[in-house]
Amino acid sequence: MTESLSDRERQLVVLASKGLTDTAIAHKLGISLATVGTYWGRVRVKFGPLNRTELVAVFLREHSAAIVEALKAENLILQKQLDEKARSEEMLRTSVDFFRNLVDSASQAIVVVGEDGVIQMANELAAGLFRYEPSEMVGMPIEQTVPERYRTAHQENRQSYNSNPVKRRMGEHLATYALRKDGTEFPIATSLNASETPQGLIVTCMVQDLTDTLNAFAKN
Repeated sequence: MTESLSDRERQLVVLASKGLTDTAIAHKLGISLATVGTYWGRVRVKFGPLNRTELVAVFLREHSAAIVEALKAENLILQKQLDEKARSEEMLRTSVDFFRNLVDSASQAIVVVGEDGVIQMANELAAGLFRYEPSEMVGMPIEQTVPERYRTAHQENRQSYNSNPVKRRMGEHLATYALRKDGTEFPIATSLNASETPQGLIVTCMVQDLTDTLNAFAKN
């Protein structure tokens, strides 16, 4: 759908997805506020009669879908490696250390969350993404990485996902927003994988920042 956007319309939606107001967009692009309104009208003709927030959400979801599929594939590989390691009782005793090593060596940012919503593990890539030290994230509620306006919905979605991890083994978040330690927000795509362990349910979250993707898209 977004392929039908002109270069200027694409810039408009990308800037809006970064949280810029129409006034800020007008200043950034060197055009009048009325012209920004005209471009929004053209975008609605192509996307449908949606409000500004909905238009940005459609745009982000469309361009994060492929990223999420790649995250899912890597998440499944990680889970397969852990399952193979934990097949015997002896291996099960060492699976926590094995899992930690897998997480630390992964090429994606990974946060491991317990059933109670508390972060149990975060690799350096994830900590860097959220601008924490890895040790700072351990013991922190996962909702602390979500903008406040989304926290109630995020908690409800997390509890729903955890309630039936067998049928909902793999999950995803398409183009949602995350919160860094310094208070800045950024768009992300995530893949979720729930696993039953002797210590209870854990959810492995692979996270990818969409900022560079959006910037690259705006330049095409």
